[in-house]
Amino acid sequence: MQVIKRSGQVVEFDPDKIYQAILKAAQTVYVIDDTWRENLANVTKKVVIDLEEAKVERPTISMVQSCVENRLMDAGYITIAEHYISYRLQRDLERNGYADHIVVHLRFEQVK
Repeated sequence: MQVIKRSGQVVEFDPDKIYQAILKAAQTVYVIDDTWRENLANVTKKVVIDLEEAKVERPTISMVQSCVENRLMDAGYITIAEHYISYRLQRDLERNGYADHIVVHLRFEQVK
């Protein structure tokens, strides 16, 4: 499978990049042990399955990130999702020249 980067470049899909991004987000909140690594690897596997089942020839990076966000929240990893999404938004601001003006900190609240 291939993905379309923000630049429009088409590259081979690498699930390890998803895993590493999730792991980095998790490490900002938790001390990561083997159990965490296994659980986050399972989230990554589910994202890959979602993308395959979507039957999109070349998903965009935004589509991949949306799948990651959904899977993190579905797994109950709300705090990790907050950090993952905050990081992605901050990187978008940096790419667009706004990093010096805006800092992103998300906090989700569950609606009853």
